[in-house]
Amino acid sequence: MTELGFRRLWRAFALVVLVLLALPAGARAQAKTIPTRDVLFEWDAEAKLLYLSTTFRDVIDPELQAKLTRGLPTTIVLTAAIYRGGSVAQPLSTTAQTCKVTWHVWEEAYRVEITRPGGSQVRWTTTVEGVLRRCADVRRLLAGTAQQIPLNIPLFCSAKVQVNPLSPELLQKLKLWVLRPSGTGTAAPSDALFSTFTGLFLQRIGEAERELKFNSRALLPTVVRPSTEQK
Repeated sequence: MTELGFRRLWRAFALVVLVLLALPAGARAQAKTIPTRDVLFEWDAEAKLLYLSTTFRDVIDPELQAKLTRGLPTTIVLTAAIYRGGSVAQPLSTTAQTCKVTWHVWEEAYRVEITRPGGSQVRWTTTVEGVLRRCADVRRLLAGTAQQIPLNIPLFCSAKVQVNPLSPELLQKLKLWVLRPSGTGTAAPSDALFSTFTGLFLQRIGEAERELKFNSRALLPTVVRPSTEQK
């Protein structure tokens, strides 16, 4: 390669780097490949509610498990947006779950406070495995309604899991959002809080000790009978 050709190549490379650095952090992050993992969608045919189930135990690495063993408080936050299969133009609905884990010395057990659409509940467990089962194995999380999501279409979700987000204020806002008075506790485009959720929580909930993003495959939800079992 001649000296002139080398200079041209270097200038082109430098220009590409400058363009990438000028991009917002979110745009640079989107350029990275987001992994795909299994997510189960289920329609409650009678109540006309959509539920999702998934797992993300890998977000709790050995270091975080060690912190749990030492009794350090831990918060795990899942936020997700539901899309029509093949389209990312506009989410159909959104959902979230927070899991706050604290060790209680006198009881010698973990107090696990789970907040999700429909309310908040407290569970107790004496092991880290019990914490993972309650916080990282998400079962039948309310994700939308028939008014938000058309029936008989493939769906996929874009999700983010954060461990110990650094903004207590945003966590409090997220908790209030999930528990706000509404028919389902989820947010749809017609909801005044929908843009707040997708813009603030899903995209910019803030830095965290550990973060995991993933998408699901586009699948047609399974239709199930209403369950009377409280999970």
